[in-house]
Amino acid sequence: MPALQTASQDRSPFITLLLVVELVAAFICLVLFTEGLLPRLFSTEYGNDTSAFLRKMWIPVYLLVLGGCAWKLPTLFKTTIRLPFLIILLVLVAASTTWSIDPEVTERRAIAVIASTMAGLFLAVRYDWRTLIRLFGAVWFFMALVAFTAGLVAPGFAIMDEIHPGAWKGLWWEKNALGGHMARASFILGFLVLLDKPLRPLWVGGTLLCIALVLLSTSKTALLGLLLGFGVLAGAAWMRRGVFTTISSIWLGVVLVGLFASVMTLAPGVIFQLLGRDATLTGRTDIWAVLISAIGDRPWLGYGYGAFWGLESMPAYRVRMATEWLVPTAHNGWLETALAIGLLGVGALLMNYLLLMIRASWLAVSSWMGVFVLGVSLQYLLFSLSESIALQQNTIVWVTYVTVVAKTALTTRDMTKKQPERVPPGAATPSVGRAGLVSPRRNPGLLRTR
Repeated sequence: MPALQTASQDRSPFITLLLVVELVAAFICLVLFTEGLLPRLFSTEYGNDTSAFLRKMWIPVYLLVLGGCAWKLPTLFKTTIRLPFLIILLVLVAASTTWSIDPEVTERRAIAVIASTMAGLFLAVRYDWRTLIRLFGAVWFFMALVAFTAGLVAPGFAIMDEIHPGAWKGLWWEKNALGGHMARASFILGFLVLLDKPLRPLWVGGTLLCIALVLLSTSKTALLGLLLGFGVLAGAAWMRRGVFTTISSIWLGVVLVGLFASVMTLAPGVIFQLLGRDATLTGRTDIWAVLISAIGDRPWLGYGYGAFWGLESMPAYRVRMATEWLVPTAHNGWLETALAIGLLGVGALLMNYLLLMIRASWLAVSSWMGVFVLGVSLQYLLFSLSESIALQQNTIVWVTYVTVVAKTALTTRDMTKKQPERVPPGAATPSVGRAGLVSPRRNPGLLRTR
């Protein structure tokens, strides 16, 4: 890869080999974090950690993460102190063992989510933006290829037949998982198409493949997430045209969001009909109504991280009796967090997200990396409203989110410390778009912002 060539020009072949091995190890670990294929082969839909093989499989991953964090400990410490709400989340997760309804499960899953968080922090402090986004792009291109191939050669495994017959689920348990992953992957690969000229043909192919898988999944939420991601990219490119365009676009965005909120409040059936769904979001609102009552029984600290949905859990049993089916999750990341670590945890997660959005908006004024962060953050919020993807152990969604949170904190810190460089008379100045965003036309590769 050009990134490796640039980075290794002044290094010995041995050091270059070590860097390649490191990137390959990071690639493999991220593939495992996607939860594709292996859980389908060795576990059940109701809990990946029920498999002894999968639990043991994560041990070397955690050891690699621990070693990497020890290597980058000073930088890691400087990063985490800028993420106070993330620290609060982890403290609550660890402490919830003491009040959990199933302490053994909470202890095991708390270790897993802390290790997953540390993985994201390590990626943020170890790699620059270009390498990070290329790495995530390569992982999702690979997973999309495998999922598409599985649909062609093993349709009984990769395509649903009983519920939602004909909808693709790829390497995951159901269609929404495939659709959500591919919608998020489409944004990452689309961003690379826009700004990574050396590898653009590769990323174009990956983007088209991910879009096809979103459509094959028939997931309406995934389609909405796909449109949201590309809308962020289109909006960022459009706002480069000038100050008037920027202000008018922001105003239009505010009007559209307000209109959407009004329609959802006064006539939600119109939106659901457009999305091809009923007003219960395929039964989710029935689950949420029961869960709100369960949260009310233990509002502040919850039931312990990962403990609520155990097959022998009495609170979960009451939810399943009320809804008349074996509910596996809350189908909402915020309610799931409330069940695990209470409203205190929800508050910490919300404050962490708002801090990220503030930093991302500031970064987007002068860098396309801010646009990338905004896209990832908005998609994270969208999917967290209908799926339990927030604060989940051993998942690439949480690892990616933490990576983006930490990298954004590092980048904005460096921006505040950096002094304006003196430009000699007659020297060329960096090319910046009129709205402050770096022009993809004049920048052949991704920015090297640390």
